[in-house]
Amino acid sequence: MISKEQFLELKHLKSLGVPTTTICKKIGISVPSANKWLRMDEDAFDQYLRNNTPYLEQYRAFILSILKICPQTPATNIMYRIKDQFPDFNCKKTTFFRYIKDLREQTGYVKPESRPTSFREEMPPGYEAQVDFGQLKMKDMYDRIVRVYFFCMVLSYSRMRFVYFSREPFRTKTAIEAHKYAFRYFGGRTQTILYDQDKVFVVSENYGNIILVPQFEDFVRQAGFSVILCHKSDPQTKGKVESFVRYVKEGFLQGRLYTGIDSLNSAALEWLDKECNGTTHERTRKAPRELFREESKYLEKVQIEEAEVAIRAVSDKNAVIYEWSKYELPRSRVKQFDQVRIEETDGMLMFYKTDTGELIHKCRKSAEEGGDIPYRDEGTEMETVGENAVRRIFADVEGIEDFIFMIREQSGRYANSQMTKILSLAKAYAVDQVETAIRYCIRVKRCTLNEIQAFLLYRYGIGIGKRKMTANAIYHCKKRAEEIAEEQNGRLD
Repeated sequence: MISKEQFLELKHLKSLGVPTTTICKKIGISVPSANKWLRMDEDAFDQYLRNNTPYLEQYRAFILSILKICPQTPATNIMYRIKDQFPDFNCKKTTFFRYIKDLREQTGYVKPESRPTSFREEMPPGYEAQVDFGQLKMKDMYDRIVRVYFFCMVLSYSRMRFVYFSREPFRTKTAIEAHKYAFRYFGGRTQTILYDQDKVFVVSENYGNIILVPQFEDFVRQAGFSVILCHKSDPQTKGKVESFVRYVKEGFLQGRLYTGIDSLNSAALEWLDKECNGTTHERTRKAPRELFREESKYLEKVQIEEAEVAIRAVSDKNAVIYEWSKYELPRSRVKQFDQVRIEETDGMLMFYKTDTGELIHKCRKSAEEGGDIPYRDEGTEMETVGENAVRRIFADVEGIEDFIFMIREQSGRYANSQMTKILSLAKAYAVDQVETAIRYCIRVKRCTLNEIQAFLLYRYGIGIGKRKMTANAIYHCKKRAEEIAEEQNGRLD
């Protein structure tokens, strides 16, 4: 059977006077077959195709669209793509593979031969996993080249597999995140994990003396598994994951258009479930999912602290640096050279004093590395009309910035309205009288509107206060004014 394109080429060459034997060599058919087709006209050939079209011919255009993008796409991947696109597809693998082989010979999309591999001694369930990285260039919908990187983990006993994709090369931090995703996918971890001597994980390895990257060493200690490194120039030691890396490239990525990293990871999970871990493995003669039912009983649960922790010293600018960004801290809580513990959880940064564990400040992590992030209390704006007016009117007060920082911290989202009322007090009382109250608040580190009003009542009397404040303010501040009088060894007028 030949295609319509081959039939038209056969007719065209014959009309040019090319010998039949030469035409047969070019098209790849026998002389009797060529004579058979030459006796037909185009209408007769079209009728013959309609009456004798094999089942798989209806998928020919779809298959060629895959092979045209990537000729080395394997038959297993093509079959999976057809099943995904056409749910009614039903064909034996042997028949399909034979059809793909013939189609490759007809169109010239020949798949190159793969290199041979060797096998290691089989491991007991739950004992070993193998990890490796891969990368491949893909094309997006605009025909641009996009390089994607991926992390692979294979459980040695069941051959259960996991893959995670990234647009950026894997570093220690992102590789650790990929491990967490893999443990979550498998429901636990093995006792040991086999790695290459990759700089992402290993600083050096000298005759069994392994020096891990500190961040990865902390993760290994927390997760509780053991690290085994392959010898240099010996990739066959972890042949299972090496084969899987090749399988990801040839069985999933090749012939696929890049539509975004999240879309790729989502499609990969579906591929792992339907095809990769659900079909019979050629060595074990069982699907990885079947053997995984037994191996899953031997996997250890992993309890990993999700927060990233860092220790920093406060600079002379009352700030700390975290991932190249400088974060300003409240001046009322810390001073230069204090040690601060920074925890990152779900995009939020929490700043604690290392000696007491006291929460100093919290803010959202900067979206970009670098730059200065000024201190602001959640729920307030950093620069407000009230703050600017307080700075301008009470500029002669030493420590006015500390006063503003403390009133933000102690009054929360009410700080701006309180500063506005403090300005109104400066209109009722003399400015120097309110300045005296502010200096007192800074000294005792109680910077609120009520504290200022209570001090003014104590210092200048309730009689004057009745003319300057509301009855409600006097009612709430009178008791505190009495306490201040006792502290200052004074009395109310």
